Amino acid sequence: MKKFLVATLLCAVMTVTMVPMAFAAGTNYDACMAAIQYQKVLQDQAHQRAEALRAQGYQDSSAGIQAEKKIWHGAQDVIEDHWNLAQYTDEDIRILTTMVYYESGQTTEQLRQYVAQVALNRVADSRFPDTVKGVITQRGQYSTRYATVSATQAIPDSYYAVCEASVKQAMMGNVDMPSNVLYQANFSQGKGVWQSVYFNSGWFASTSYFCYG
Repeated sequence: MKKFLVATLLCAVMTVTMVPMAFAAGTNYDACMAAIQYQKVLQDQAHQRAEALRAQGYQDSSAGIQAEKKIWHGAQDVIEDHWNLAQYTDEDIRILTTMVYYESGQTTEQLRQYVAQVALNRVADSRFPDTVKGVITQRGQYSTRYATVSATQAIPDSYYAVCEASVKQAMMGNVDMPSNVLYQANFSQGKGVWQSVYFNSGWFASTSYFCYG
């Protein structure tokens, strides 16, 4: 019985952050709503298992109930992530992913996430346009080319996937960067450097400066 319980809990933990492939269909909003619904099912199942354990006399401090609580809270984190992501359109994701690829696509996940977050910080700042497309195509800032479908289509699938993953982490609110970091370049600007990140691929090296605005 104990082995069965442990195996069941392990399977449940593994599925908390997994979303069926079918959820990838449709728009970003549809996919997010499907993911949220899936996590709510996991929460309900975790709650039912915890209640069953309580009925058997287990205390909330027991390993089994603590594991179910971990599953429930893990699902809640995923729900909150997807509520945040659902605020963005497919075009928002495509344009920002395209920009991230051309600005930092072949560097590191940290740099890709930082580049994406700077753009989103601008969207939220009253001194810049209030849309992803507006920020990316603003005169004298990034490049209007980044918003074109042809620029997106030129990105290799494997690179698009990793850049999109970094963009979605930023859109979900999972990138630790102050909201007033508004500049990213190979030189210092604005009101001072928040963080500089050195990158060396072996054939290309640079330092990116993320600065306050």
